[in-house]
Amino acid sequence: MMNGDERIYAMMMEALDGELTAAGWLELEADLRARPDLAREWRLLQSIDALLRETPALAPAADFVQRTLVRLPDSRQRVWALAVAYLLLLVGGLLPLGAIIWFVTAFGDALVQPGLWRGLAHTLSAIVNVAQTVLSGLWQVLAALGRQASEQPGVWGWLFVMLGLVMLWRGVYQQLMRPSSDWTSERA
Repeated sequence: MMNGDERIYAMMMEALDGELTAAGWLELEADLRARPDLAREWRLLQSIDALLRETPALAPAADFVQRTLVRLPDSRQRVWALAVAYLLLLVGGLLPLGAIIWFVTAFGDALVQPGLWRGLAHTLSAIVNVAQTVLSGLWQVLAALGRQASEQPGVWGWLFVMLGLVMLWRGVYQQLMRPSSDWTSERA
C-alpha cells in the first residue's frame, strides 16, 4: 500500500509517460497546488524529461561492428587455452593422488607395523613435551619482565630513552656519512 507521497510520485511518472487518466490529472494538479515542494519537483522532472526527449540519440560509427569483431580474441585459441588450463588443473590434481597411491603401495607393509606407530607417537609426545617446556620458560621470562617493569618503571624509562638516543644518533651518522654527490644534487 502506498503512502501519499509515493502515490503522487507514481502519478507524476504516469503523467510523464502519457499514461495518466483525466481524473488522475485533476488529482495530481490538486496535490501539486497543495504542496509547493512537490510542484517544484514536478517542474524539475518535466524539464529533465524534455531535455532527454530533445537530445538526439547517438548512433555508433558505421564500421563499429567490424572494428569490434576484429579486436575480439579468436574463439578457437580461447578454447585451446581453456582446454590446456583444464588439463593442467586435472593433472595437477591427479599427481598428488597418484603419489599417495604409489606411496601406499610401495610402503604399505611398513605402514601397518605397530612399532612404526608407537615410534611416531613417542616422537610426537617428545616434541609436545619440548614445546611445552619452551613455552613455559618463555612465559616465566615474560612474567619476570612484567614484574620488573611494574616494580622499577624508571629503569625501563631510561632504557627507552637510551634506545631513542642511539636511534637518533644513528640517523645523524647516516646523514653525515652519505656521499657528497647526494648533497649537491639536493641543493641543485
